[in-house]
Amino acid sequence: MKKQIQDLQKQLADLQESSESEEKSSAGDKYETHQEMLNQSRDMLEKSLSKSKMLLGQLNAVPVKGTDTVQEGALVKLPIGTLWISIPLGKVSLNGSDYQLVSKDSPLVTALWNLKKGDSYEFRGKKEAIIQII
Repeated sequence: MKKQIQDLQKQLADLQESSESEEKSSAGDKYETHQEMLNQSRDMLEKSLSKSKMLLGQLNAVPVKGTDTVQEGALVKLPIGTLWISIPLGKVSLNGSDYQLVSKDSPLVTALWNLKKGDSYEFRGKKEAIIQII
């Protein structure tokens, strides 16, 4: 997440540099078109940067604690993989293991909420059991 923020900040700096180095040519329309494209790219990058910073803030706010029930901050091992109930970020690989970062509001987590290791749950017509809660 921090690397993504750094990449977005670098892209914004590169856009700014490109904007400042572009000289107005005799064909003013070409310059104006280029500037508009830079502005649109800048707006898109700034939105992505803002969203990434917000997600990082939310991720940092997730409590890290041992638990025996499915709740925010829990690592839940299921037959389909390991979930970290935190933010809706998707798949993350760490030390050779894959984790799905999902929101506590996701439909799957709603089906799992407050269950314990070994408890059964049904999701999308399939009945499974929780393998482990870390």
